[in-house]
Amino acid sequence: MPSKDQVPEGPHRELLILLFQMYRAAGRPPLKQIVSTAERLGLDGTASQETIRRTLHGKVIPERWETAYAIYAPLCALADVDPDAEYYHNDYEGYGEPDTSTHKELFRRAWSAAFDTEELPPPLLGAKVTNTQAQPVLDFSDEPPF
Repeated sequence: MPSKDQVPEGPHRELLILLFQMYRAAGRPPLKQIVSTAERLGLDGTASQETIRRTLHGKVIPERWETAYAIYAPLCALADVDPDAEYYHNDYEGYGEPDTSTHKELFRRAWSAAFDTEELPPPLLGAKVTNTQAQPVLDFSDEPPF
């Protein structure tokens, strides 16, 4: 698990916490075993050993849900956890209704939150940077502006 200096508190770290909970429950399998388990499961997406390594090290957040799930689902299988089973929340304090999300739903929400809030990296040296300022809209229609 990356340190808080490497991946500070926030949505990305929450995603990594869920991944590492399952990674540990699966017995910290080698990357090759995660890939072969994903292939055996016949998932919609795939993840290479390098993608899995970079994700677990907090270097990347997979851009596609299918790729993120191709990392999580094999870990669930290796941990003998049904992704569609209810996730046990140990932070429930007895007020209101407890969250009854499945492992898969909880992971998808965490992935979505982490991916949607991830800041873009700086442009590569020599890369063309496009102007992101809004251009004025010129309207030459004959209709009045009301």
